[in-house]
Amino acid sequence: MKSFRQVLMLLLCAVFFLNIQVSASADESTPSATGHDYTVIAGEWQRTDGGYLIKISDVQAGDQVKVEYFNPRPIHVAQSTISTQKELIKLFIQLQDKGYEGSAYTLFYYAEKDALVGFYYQAAMDRTFEVIFLRKKN
Repeated sequence: MKSFRQVLMLLLCAVFFLNIQVSASADESTPSATGHDYTVIAGEWQRTDGGYLIKISDVQAGDQVKVEYFNPRPIHVAQSTISTQKELIKLFIQLQDKGYEGSAYTLFYYAEKDALVGFYYQAAMDRTFEVIFLRKKN
């Protein structure tokens, strides 16, 4: 029997994939061109399937954003960028630490659910997983 979190994750993924067709060729642009307020994703985000945590801060104009990643210990973030794709805020996080070399997240912000939904590429296994992060409430 599936847990509530698994059912919620499957439901959010289904909504994500049915409503938005993500393509690599989609236009990306800066917030001034799209009117997006990227600061809306600042905060702490918990992955629904484990103790993985993303802390997003210092969101600036253009593609500048500070991201920290924990599992549960800190994992080095080599690169983080923010942009838009298909009218959604897109967050890309490249990890570079022991056991994480080349692993990366590509996440999209869904305001209706206050969720970051997307993919985690686990380089060591050469596998991609669908993931959901929900904002941690203080």
